[in-house]
Formats: sequence, structure tokens, C-alpha cells
Amino acid sequence: LERALQKNIRDDLDVAVMKGLLDIIGNQYRFSHDRIQEATYNMMEDGVRRLFHFTYGLSLASLSIEEGCDGSLFIAVNQLNLGGPAIVQDPSQSFTVAGMNLRAGKKAMEMSDFKTALSYLNHGISFLREHHWGEHYDLSLELFELAAKCALSNGDHKRVSLLFEQVSEVAHSFEDKLEITYTYVRSLLTSSCLGEALTKGLYVLSELGIVLSGDLDALLVETKSMLAEHSDEQLLSLPVMTDRTKLMAMKFLSRTQTCLLHTKPEFQPKATLHMVQYSLRHGVSGLSSVGFVLYGSFLACLGDIPAGYRYVKIAIRLAEKLNARSSMCEVLTLGSQVMGYVEPLQSMNDVMVRSHEYGLAVGSISNAMLSRGMNIVCAFWSGKHLSLVKSTVDDTLRLMSSHST
Repeated sequence: LERALQKNIRDDLDVAVMKGLLDIIGNQYRFSHDRIQEATYNMMEDGVRRLFHFTYGLSLASLSIEEGCDGSLFIAVNQLNLGGPAIVQDPSQSFTVAGMNLRAGKKAMEMSDFKTALSYLNHGISFLREHHWGEHYDLSLELFELAAKCALSNGDHKRVSLLFEQVSEVAHSFEDKLEITYTYVRSLLTSSCLGEALTKGLYVLSELGIVLSGDLDALLVETKSMLAEHSDEQLLSLPVMTDRTKLMAMKFLSRTQTCLLHTKPEFQPKATLHMVQYSLRHGVSGLSSVGFVLYGSFLACLGDIPAGYRYVKIAIRLAEKLNARSSMCEVLTLGSQVMGYVEPLQSMNDVMVRSHEYGLAVGSISNAMLSRGMNIVCAFWSGKHLSLVKSTVDDTLRLMSSHST
């Protein structure tokens, strides 16, 4: 910090130590009492205090970039945010700080701390200046997209809606709206606005050239014919889907099938079959594993348990191969309902625990809670002691309450 500030601050700290205001613990300086820190802080005028925070934040930011230290990054960005947008004089600094908050938000998301990530991303948005959509479009779009994702993970559906509306008004293209529209559809689903979510999802799919029409039986025969050309290993070795628009199409197919399941269940298999065919034609992604597990579930519902089990296992292997952490919770939760007909019910408890952990890690709270609920059912029917089942129920209810689920 001294190097970044080009200022000797240790001598002043040592004077404070001599006067009993600070203590040295190891190589760290600390106030000798919380009240001394509070009084010192409150003696400063608000503007001066904010300027100190911002100055130190900028200095620490340069160190975090130089050293590549995440710990320094969080400290630096916290100081910058305590300074606030009003203290910034140079407009270019506003966008620098917005970018630093974006970096910190991404790091917090990697650590599955979506509450802290949302705070950083919201601060980043607050530092954006007037006309930021014209001057720093990519930065603005990424901040809004990730803030919406984190807001959804925190159950703040109103924030998701506000961010979606702003991006919808200024986005340069339909493709630029896709990511935040997808988050908005997920928000509608989670808040039980199923009709609106379905309408929005079907509209996007139609714009992407995907229409869920045609005879279901014919579509199933066509899908089986396409799959018959591939062994298990060939399916797992299909090219990886890289086209961004096609990846978004898979996302909307996935969420649309969820909407259909709850509103028009007789049409839901069409979305599933489209997901499988789309993967065979354009390559596989993490959501292809969701398509395969849904296809396996559909076959099982038609009475073909062995075939259903086969595609469930393919789905799990594919998700593992692609390291599809964001899809794994859904794949395991859905797959366990078929696996339970083939494997011992007791083994499903471990599957559900694993599924729950994946869901929490990626911020998929609704799926995480669903897997926890299924874990309770498996525990009950597999003969676990009722006191353990009740303890799990109590823990789950507390967890659901903390996530406002």
C-alpha cells in the first residue's frame, strides 16, 4: 500500500501505537479499542472520509491487478464502494471502478456467494455514468446480465424485472437480449407466473426458428431413428456446441419444457424431443444432458424402463464429461426418479445430497430445494430412522426460509 500511495504511512502508525491508539499484532496494526476506531472515523467529514476510502481503494486496486490477489481485489473494491460514485471526478475512473466491481462480482459468483456478488454488481451499475450504454455497452450489458442472475439466486424478482426492462430498451440486437430474457423467464417460473413465462419462452424459440408443433408420435419415431445411429460412446463423443445463439436456444427449450410440464403437460415431451434432436444436429452442451435425462424419463413413463435408465446414465456421464455444474442438479434430480426403479432406493439418498450441493453451488435454489425434498422422501421409504428424517425436514424448512423459497 505504501508503494502504491508513494507515501510512508508506517511512521504515522507507529506514533499511534506509542500513544496507545493502535496495537501491533504480528505484522498487523489494529485499533486498541472499537470505540477509538469509531470516534476516529466519525471525526472525519463525510466527503473527506469518502475521498480517503476511494483513494485507498484505487491504490489497493492497482496492487490487486499487479499481484493477481483476490483478497486484495475484494478489499480494494469494498473501499471504492465506500467512497461511492459521487466522489469520482474523472469520468474514466467511474468505468474503471464499475469494471472492478464486475471482476469482484464474478469472483464472488465462483465462490457461490451470490448475495455478495449481487452487491458488487449493483455497485458496479451505480458507478456507470450517463450515456454508459453508448460509451461502454459491453461492460454495461455484462453487469446487468450478471446482476439479474444473482438477483434471481437471491429471490429478488423485482430487481430481475427492472434489469430486464432496461436491457430490453437499449440492447443493440435480439441476440443481446437473450441472456437476460432467459434469466427473466426463470424468474417468472420461480415466482409461479407460468403463463407469462411460457408465452415469452415460445416467442423467443419462434424467433430462433424453433416451433413446437407436429405430431408427438411422429416426433418420437424420428428421434428414436436419429438416436439409433449412435452408440452410447458416440453420443458422449458428439462435437461440443459452441454457437452462442444455439446454446441460448437450448436454454429456452429447457425452461419451456418446464413451463409446459406445469401448464400443458401433454405438450412437454415435444420440447424434450426437440432438445435431443437439436443436440444431435448441432452438438452437445451442458443442457443436452438435461434433454437426455428428460428423454429417459419420458421413455420410462411409456413403460420402457431399461431404455429410460440407459439415457439417464448417458445424461449423467455427459454432464460429468462437460463439467456441466449448472445442469448437474437438474440431471440428478430428474434421473433419480428413473434410477430408483433399477438401483437400490438407499443409493438415491446420496444422489439427492449430491444434487442439492450442486444446486446451491450454482445458485439454482429451486432445484436445490426440490432435490432436498426428494432426499427426504427417499430417506423415509428406504427405512432411515424417523428421528433422522425429521431432523432433515427441519433443516430443509430452515434452509427454504432463508432463501425465501
